[in-house]
Amino acid sequence: MISEQQAALLAQPQIAIIGANRASGAPQLTAVWFAWDGKDFSFSTSKDRAKYVNIKRNPAISLFVADAATLTSVAAYGRAEIIEHNVAALSRPIIEKYVPEAKQEELLTSIANDPNRVIVVLHPEKII
Repeated sequence: MISEQQAALLAQPQIAIIGANRASGAPQLTAVWFAWDGKDFSFSTSKDRAKYVNIKRNPAISLFVADAATLTSVAAYGRAEIIEHNVAALSRPIIEKYVPEAKQEELLTSIANDPNRVIVVLHPEKII
């Protein structure tokens, strides 16, 4: 599905750009931390964000990650699933990827105590 170079890129703490469809049709682009499990992408957001509203209305989204140094990129397209339970546990791979170990549990506790926090899982139909 993806090359070794692309897998190495997705394992790094790069920023992904999520593209969701606004009601007007114009794309909404947002930078997010993400995790890739070899099959799906996941990222966290909250219910008060535009991307949540846009994804809830239309789950067709895209994700783009690039590394300028190696000229490597990954673009994924597919349908998003919003998960509203077990958010702290599902956020752990993302937090472990981006946050220093000494701060991880504090952030995960904060996520667990936030009833507006959700996980979005992108099930890619196509990866380029």
